Amino acid sequence: MPLRLAVALFCAAVSLFAIAGAEDPYKFFSWNITYGDIYPLGVRQTGILINGQFPGPDIHSVTNDNLIINVFNNLNESFLLSWNGIQQRRNSYEDGVFGTTCPIPPGKNFTYILQVKDQIGSFYYYPSLGFHKAAGGFGGMRILSRPRIPVPFPDPAGDYTVLIGDWYKSNHTVLQAQLDGGKKLPFPDGILINGRGPGGASLNVEQGKTYRLRISNVGLQNSLNFRIQNHRLTLVEVEGTHTLQTTYSSIDLHVGQSCSVLFTADQPAQDYYIVVNTRFTNPVLTTTGILRYSNSAGPVSGPPPGGPTIQIDWSLNQARSIRTNLTASGPRPNPQGSYHYGLINTTRTIRLANSAGQVSGKQRYAVNSVSFVQPDTPLKLADTFKIGGVFRPGSISDNPYGGGIYLDTSVLNADYRAFLEIVFQNDEDIVQSWHLDGYSFFVVGMDGGQWTAASRNGYNLRDAVSRCTTQVYPKSWTAIYVALDNVGMWNLRSEYWARQYLGQQLYLRVYTDSTSLRDEFPIPKNALLCGRAVGREAPDPCKPPHHKEVLVSKGSPETSKAQTLLAVFCSLDRISISNLSRLRSGFYLNTKARATLDRIERILKDDASEEKGERARMASFVGAIAITDLVKTTLGPKGMDKILQSTGRGQEVTVTNDGATILKSLHIDNPAAKVLIDISKVQDDEVGDGTTSVVVLAGELLREAEKLVAAKIHPMTIISGYRIAAECARNALLQRVVDNKENAEKFKSDLMKIAKTTLSSKILSQDKEHFAQLAVDAVMRLKGSTNLEAIQIIKKPGGSLKDSFLDEGFILDKKIGLGQPKRIENAKILVANTAMDTDKVKIYGARVRVDSMSKVAEIEGAEKEKMREKVQKIIAHGINCFVNRQLIYNFPEELFADAGVLAIEHADFDGIERLALVTGGEIASTFDNPESVKLGHCKLIEEIMIGEDKLIHFSGVEMGQACTIVLRGASHHMLDEAERSLHDALCVLSQTVNDTRVVLGGGWPEMVMAKAVDELARQTPGKKSHAIEAFSRSLVAIPTIIADNAGLDSADLVAQLRAEHHKEGCNAGIDVISGSVGDMSELGISESFKVKQAVLLSATEAAEMILRVDEIITCAPRKREDRI
Repeated sequence: MPLRLAVALFCAAVSLFAIAGAEDPYKFFSWNITYGDIYPLGVRQTGILINGQFPGPDIHSVTNDNLIINVFNNLNESFLLSWNGIQQRRNSYEDGVFGTTCPIPPGKNFTYILQVKDQIGSFYYYPSLGFHKAAGGFGGMRILSRPRIPVPFPDPAGDYTVLIGDWYKSNHTVLQAQLDGGKKLPFPDGILINGRGPGGASLNVEQGKTYRLRISNVGLQNSLNFRIQNHRLTLVEVEGTHTLQTTYSSIDLHVGQSCSVLFTADQPAQDYYIVVNTRFTNPVLTTTGILRYSNSAGPVSGPPPGGPTIQIDWSLNQARSIRTNLTASGPRPNPQGSYHYGLINTTRTIRLANSAGQVSGKQRYAVNSVSFVQPDTPLKLADTFKIGGVFRPGSISDNPYGGGIYLDTSVLNADYRAFLEIVFQNDEDIVQSWHLDGYSFFVVGMDGGQWTAASRNGYNLRDAVSRCTTQVYPKSWTAIYVALDNVGMWNLRSEYWARQYLGQQLYLRVYTDSTSLRDEFPIPKNALLCGRAVGREAPDPCKPPHHKEVLVSKGSPETSKAQTLLAVFCSLDRISISNLSRLRSGFYLNTKARATLDRIERILKDDASEEKGERARMASFVGAIAITDLVKTTLGPKGMDKILQSTGRGQEVTVTNDGATILKSLHIDNPAAKVLIDISKVQDDEVGDGTTSVVVLAGELLREAEKLVAAKIHPMTIISGYRIAAECARNALLQRVVDNKENAEKFKSDLMKIAKTTLSSKILSQDKEHFAQLAVDAVMRLKGSTNLEAIQIIKKPGGSLKDSFLDEGFILDKKIGLGQPKRIENAKILVANTAMDTDKVKIYGARVRVDSMSKVAEIEGAEKEKMREKVQKIIAHGINCFVNRQLIYNFPEELFADAGVLAIEHADFDGIERLALVTGGEIASTFDNPESVKLGHCKLIEEIMIGEDKLIHFSGVEMGQACTIVLRGASHHMLDEAERSLHDALCVLSQTVNDTRVVLGGGWPEMVMAKAVDELARQTPGKKSHAIEAFSRSLVAIPTIIADNAGLDSADLVAQLRAEHHKEGCNAGIDVISGSVGDMSELGISESFKVKQAVLLSATEAAEMILRVDEIITCAPRKREDRI
C-alpha cells in the first residue's frame, strides 16, 4: 500500500503503525456482525455470524503482519471481539475484553489494529462480552513463519483449521439468564466440529500426503479428546511454540487451548472417522466427522474408535510429555532454546486458588476468595485517564487465605520486567483451564495434591512448553514462569466460561513509570470511550510530550528505531520536499529511518498525483458509472452485441455480448472501474452467468450514492443503509425460492428452464431449446460434480448451429496417420510429452568434421538405434495406442506401425491433459519403469468424420461422465461466441446441481427484493432510510434496463410490474417477446438462486468498497536508469 496512506491510517489510529512502519505488510478485513439462524445440532438457534459465516472466517497472517479489522456491530446489543493468544505487544487497548476496551455499541463499528509481533502459531478469536461465546462468533487464526525462517517439518500438502467445542441447544440469552439468576450452567447437549454436529464435518485428503491440523477447543467448559481412526497424530506446535515431535493416537485439548498436529494419509483409501469426545465427564459426549480420501473406496465402517474418557493420569502424562523443541526456530531465526528461563531468578511468587460458592444466595466463582465484578469503566481507560474509584491495585492478595467469597474488581499489581512464578491451585473436582492475555508463559510443573516450596524440585527448567493457556487437574496444581515484558492491563481468567462470567477472573496490571513509546503505546485515536471515560481526550502521539521525546538532536545515537520512525510519521503531514532534507540533516536517523524518508521523497516527486475527498470520490463514481453505461446495453434477451477489435498484429475481432469478455478486453486506468471489472471476472469464474448484471447493479448503486453524497449524507451512513438493504433483499428472495431436488423430473425441468433463460440473451437464443437440452444432458452426466473439464467443446466451421450435437466420449481433433490401425478395441493408451524426432542429427552452433560419408552414416545409425530403443521401451508398456504432445518422425512412426500401435502426434496440451483425465491415465515423459506409468483405457478408438474433417473418437472411457459437445456454425466468430454462451450455461447448471434453489427470472427477483427493501425503508428512522430507498431504486433499474434494451416503454412496464407485485404470490416479470408484463412461471423463465445471490452480494460489496474511498494516490513511475 502507498506509504502516505499508511501514515494516514497511523494518524487516525495508533503509533503501532510507526513501529511496524514501512516494512511489515498490512492485511485488511471488514466484518459484519449479525444474528442469524443456525442449526448445529439440528435445532434452530440464534447464532452470531461474521459476514454471514458460522464459524467466522479464518485469519491467515505472517509474523509481524499488521491486521486492520473493521468490525461493524449489527446486533441489538454491544459487542466485543478478543484475540486468544495474540500478545498485543505494548498495546493492551486492542485486547478486546471489557477491562481494556469499550464495547462496540449497536449499529456502530470499531477498527482493531493488531500486529502479530514476533509470533507464530495457531490461535482463535471469540466474542468476549457476556455469554456471546455460546452463540458463535469465533474463528481460527494462524500466524505463519516468515519465508526465511526455517520450520522444523516439511510443508504439508494441506493446512486445516479445526474448531472443536461443547455446545448447547439453548440460545445464549437463555444460558446467560440462568447464570444471572444464580444457577449453574447445565451439562452441554453436544459437541461441534467446525460448527457442525455429528457427521457434519469432513476433511478431504489425498493418499500418501501429510496434512497439518490446527485444532482449537473453543467450547465453554469441557476438555475434549481428538483422534482420527487408524491415523497417528504428531504434535508439532502448541500456541506459538514448536514442540518435540511426539506421536500420539489421540490428544487432549482443554478448553481455550490450541495446537497443531501432522498426520499422514497412509491408510487404505476409504473414509475414516474423526472423533471428539468429552473428558472427565459422566455421561461422555461424542461427535464424529469424516476424513475422506480422494480415491475413497467406501464409506466409514464399524463404530467410531474408542478413546480416553475419565482417565486423569493418561492426560497428565501426555501433558508432561509436551516439550519445547530447543533447536527449532520460533518467530525469529535464533533457536527457541536460546532463552534460558530456568537460569533466571524469580522475583515474586503468586498462588491463585479457584473456588465456588454462594453470594447473597446466588452462585459465584472466585480466585483467592475474590469474585470479580465488572466496573462501569474499562480498567485500562481508568488507568490511562487517572479516573479514581474504578479499581484498587492490589485488591487481590498473592496467596489464598481460605475465607469466604466476596465481590470486588480484582487487580493484581506487578512491576514491568519482573519474573513471576504463578501457581494455580485447584482443590475442586473439575479440570480448570487458565488463560493469560498478552503473554506466553512456561509451564514448568504440574502434579496432584497441594503445592509446596519442595514442589520446585520437580520443575522442568530446561524445555518446558511455552503457551498462553494451561490446565489444572482436579485436586492438583500447575506452576508457570512468566517474564513481565509487556506493559498493560491483562486479563487472567478461567476458560470455563460460566466461571469466568460469574467472577473467576482478575486483571494483571503490568506497570512502569516510564512514558516512553518503547514501553507502551498511547491510547489509539479511534478508541471508544464509555463509562466515566466519556468526554476525555486521548493524548495525541504526534504532539508533546511524545513529540519532544522523539525528535532528538543530531548526533544522539540513543534514539531508538521506533522513536525515529514515529518522528518521521508524526511530522509527515507538515513536511514538504524542502524540509524533508532539513529533517534528514537536523536529526539522527538510522538506516531504516533514512530508507523511510527516501520512500517519502519518491512519492512526493514530480509525476506523482494525489486526489482527496470529494475529488477522489467523484473520480471513483465517474469511472464506475462509465463502465456500467458501457455494458448495460448488452443486458437481457434483447441486449446488443459489441465488436472488440484488437490494435495488435492481425487486429483480431471478437463479436460478443458477454459482460466478462467485454470487460476483460478493456484497458482501464480508473481504479474504481477496475474493481467492477474484477467482480465481473469473479462472477464469471464462480457461477458463470450474471457478469453484466453484477456490474450494472454496482454501477446503479454508485449512481444513487452519488446523489446521496451530494445531499450531504455521509458515505458511512450510505454503506450502513446498503448493508441493511442487501440483507433484507436476500431474505426476501430466500422466502420465494423453489427447491425441487427431491423430485428428479421437476428438477430436470428446472434445469431446462434455467438453461433456456441463460441462453436467451446469447447468440444461441434462436436454438435455445436444442442447446439447453445439450447443456442439461452434459451436466447431468457429471452426477453432481462441478468439474467441467470432463465436458469438451469442439468447434468445427460448417453447417448451422442446429447441427451441433453431444457425443458420449472424447474426441481428439487429430487424424490417424497412414499405415496406422483405424480402429482399436479395448485400448491401452500411453499419453506422453516426449521428443520423438531424434533420428536426425541436430547439432547447433558446432561443427562435426568427419573423414568420410560413412562416418556420417554411422552417426545417423547411432541416432536411429537410440530412437529404436526408446520406441521399444514405450511398446514394452503393453500399449496399443500412443498419444504424444510433440512430433513423431517417420522412423518411430514406422516402428509403432510395425508393432500394431496407433501413434498420434502433435496433440495440443489441452487435448492430452483432458485425454489423460477422462481415460484415467497420466502424462509420462520417461519410460524406463513401466510399472510407475499409469495408462489410460477406453473400449474403442476409431476415426470419425465431422464435416470435412477427420477426428479420433475415444468411446467407453474410464471417466464415464466424460462427453464432447461439437459446435457447428457458419464462421469462427459465431463459433467462439457460441462456445462462450454454452460455457455460461454449463457453469450455471453445474452450480445449480449443487445448490438446487431456483427463482423466477425476467426482472421478477429484483421487483421482489425492491418491494421488501421499500417496506424496510418506511420502517427505518434517520438518514439510513434514504440509502435503503436508493438501494430499492437500484434494484428496479435492472428490469428498467431490460425493457429499454428491448425497445419497450420501460416506465410503463415497471409501473405495471410494481402494481402487480403488491398482489399476493405474484409471479410477474417482463416478457420481452410480447412486450408486456407476463407470468414468469407460465413462461418458464427461471434463474439460479446462487447466481442472483452472487450478483446482489458482490455488487453491494463493490459499491461499498468504492464508497469508502476518500483519497487516490498515484505514485511517480519508476524511471529507467541509463547503464553503460
